Amino acid sequence: MNQPFPSLITTDAQAGLALAASLADQLQSHMDQAIAKAGRPGGMNYQLPAAVPKEITTSVLFYAVAAANQGWAAKD
Repeated sequence: MNQPFPSLITTDAQAGLALAASLADQLQSHMDQAIAKAGRPGGMNYQLPAAVPKEITTSVLFYAVAAANQGWAAKD
C-alpha cells in the first residue's frame, strides 16, 4: 500500500465531500481485501462483525477534511 496521501485542502464543502467519499471507497476496499486474506479463527462457527456502512466512514472522513480546511470560512 504505497499510495501517496492526497491533500485534504479543498476549495469548498462539495469538493470536500467528494474527496471524503473517494477516500471512504479506498478505505473500504482495503478493509475488504484485508478481511478476505485473514484467516477465520474458530472455523465455520466464527462470524465476522457487521461491516461499517460507507456513509458512516464518509461522514467521519468529511469531518477530517472540514477540520483541515477550517470549515471553509469565507475570506474577507
